[in-house]
Amino acid sequence: MTRDNAMTGQQEPENTMPEAGEITNLIVEDELHVCPACGYALGFHTSFLNVHASREKPVRSTRDVYRVILICPECGARYDVGWRVTFPEGEKSPVRTTVIQPH
Repeated sequence: MTRDNAMTGQQEPENTMPEAGEITNLIVEDELHVCPACGYALGFHTSFLNVHASREKPVRSTRDVYRVILICPECGARYDVGWRVTFPEGEKSPVRTTVIQPH
């Protein structure tokens, strides 16, 4: 099996460990709880990365959208499965947004 490397766009074997900081696009089929890089089978940690983190935003016109990044607690591999959330100001829980499939 192979996966898309989000940084290079190249196909890689799934048994190779991603470089530190690299986010790999991954398609969820039936279930995702096993890390494709190392086989850790107890799920993932999550982090939130602003979709516009690398762009300058002098004026804020809409709510920020965040990519939900899955992180393997064993090997540190990071995956983007296409989940997006917003955190409206003043609310304590995330709001669903449209799912955008990774390229």
